[in-house]
Amino acid sequence: MKKVDFFDITSKHISKLSENEKKLYNFIIRNMDEVKHLTIRSIASKCYVSPATFIRFLRKIGFSGYSEFIAILKYTDYDPIKNHNPFVVSQEEYRLEYLKNIYETVRVLDHKNIDKIIQYLATNPRIVVMARGLNKSIAHYFEYLFSGIGFEVVFPEDHYFRYMILNQIRDTDLVFFLSYGGEDKKLINDIEKLNIKSKATIISITSANNNSVQNLSHINLYVFADSIEFNGIDMTSRISMISIIEIIAYKYMESIKKNKHENM
Repeated sequence: MKKVDFFDITSKHISKLSENEKKLYNFIIRNMDEVKHLTIRSIASKCYVSPATFIRFLRKIGFSGYSEFIAILKYTDYDPIKNHNPFVVSQEEYRLEYLKNIYETVRVLDHKNIDKIIQYLATNPRIVVMARGLNKSIAHYFEYLFSGIGFEVVFPEDHYFRYMILNQIRDTDLVFFLSYGGEDKKLINDIEKLNIKSKATIISITSANNNSVQNLSHINLYVFADSIEFNGIDMTSRISMISIIEIIAYKYMESIKKNKHENM
């Protein structure tokens, strides 16, 4: 029998949360390991709310109180970097977790941030995509998709091309960083340089854990996935990243059609 975890309980309540409540929800997801060991006063203090406000929030997302919340959180196996290799569990169980990761990624997607990105895209910026390792495959798809929509997309594949692009970034550029773990030292260095040299908007897609790439970005969208390493190589699924990229693309296309219809 499958044990109930945090996401099983909260998923059906997310759509009813206010913007401030979504911030509390995001804080829990990004600091899950730390939150498991905090008192109600400690976590309320970190979230800049009163203990009573946090208790009301917990009840709104399906918990009877703080004790149940902590108990369920301790049963929730979510560590995107140190998670178990899914292939040691049954394929049936892994298929369920695979679908659940996609579902949760889309379910908790911050639509306010998506709307901001659509507004940026409406100005027809040049799009620059930064990625390394397995994320480069996703960057190629990103480049194909948005080039097809009509954007100028630049994806510097190697170190030297990336170095040249960094020195040619425009203030109006939209720069996407794709980094699952969010701790790639070279990409972190690239973002730090960009923040110093330009006013370009930096958007990152990373795992949900608190990470450097996320914290250095103007907008962060996070994904869920079970970390897989085989023969020392990162094999973690990027399907949730693709889901977010497609949602951005399709929502932009929808906005274009809507504007054309209104101007007829």
